Amino acid sequence: MAETMLNSVSFLQVPVKHLEESMDWYINKLGFELHFKRPDNKMAIVALPSGPSIFLCEKELHQGTMSVVIGFEATDIVRLLSDLQSNGVQIGEVRKERGAIRTESGKTEILGMDFDFYDPSGNMLVAHGKTNFVE
Repeated sequence: MAETMLNSVSFLQVPVKHLEESMDWYINKLGFELHFKRPDNKMAIVALPSGPSIFLCEKELHQGTMSVVIGFEATDIVRLLSDLQSNGVQIGEVRKERGAIRTESGKTEILGMDFDFYDPSGNMLVAHGKTNFVE
């Protein structure tokens, strides 16, 4: 395998319908901070304390196959799901069986879960994280 010259992902570019609405959503629903906003109001950079920045770029969006544009790792996936739901964020499929195992007592222990959710422009996002509860 060739030696990589890449160190990390520095940014992701996400197309949005309305920049102000999307900035507000990423900042107030997900806890991002605004790092830069272009004077023409067509692009802004938001970021979390670690990981790549997200460039929100206002443009006309085309309908097509839905795919994930960003994946987030959550420290408390169950609480994140609850918080997003209570804040009116559109939630898609919730997959609780990620990493399920059977315990000796016959119960199913879920080691992780993930779910899809959507920003105001219809971009699909996914959050994943470890859980430790028994069903």
